[in-house]
Amino acid sequence: MVAAKEQTAYKWSFASKSSKAEAEALRVAREEIGAATHNRDPTSSQDAGSSSRGRMQGPTLPSASDLALSRELAAEQAQEERSYKRKRDKLEAKDRVEDMVGPKEVGREGMLEKKRAKREADRSFRDRGDEGLEADESTLLGGGDSFRDQIARRDAARNRYNAAREEKDAASRERATVLKQKEQVSGLGYV
Repeated sequence: MVAAKEQTAYKWSFASKSSKAEAEALRVAREEIGAATHNRDPTSSQDAGSSSRGRMQGPTLPSASDLALSRELAAEQAQEERSYKRKRDKLEAKDRVEDMVGPKEVGREGMLEKKRAKREADRSFRDRGDEGLEADESTLLGGGDSFRDQIARRDAARNRYNAAREEKDAASRERATVLKQKEQVSGLGYV
């Protein structure tokens, strides 16, 4: 252990007044505290000398932060491995398709090949003609409902609405006349 007076050039007034007995008492107190902190026998540390001071050496269990770090590293490694495997599988699938079909045309040849394919698709669609769309007349002309039936349904709905509205109006007029009669009978009518 390095004494405080050896670490600085400043001379503290209280440091110069200490005696050898006080220094020895301070050393013993430090050793006892160190022994209690690190679960050692204070007498054995004095006998062993300064080489045994400090923490005990030997294997220890990993700390919580070490365990968390190892879990994170394992997860990252697994993710990278999955990503690499997926990338390798895509390349292999592309190679298999290319082996079956042949290399893809690029540049001018590629554009011409694309135009040929589009022309062939358009020609086959045009040659197919009307056979592609099959629908009966009822679907094309509105499902078989007649115009007169639709007008009759509209008129019936309008009549139902008007009848309900007239009933509401009659009920409100009746309530209003009853209230007016009550006011006239009680004489509270405003003149």
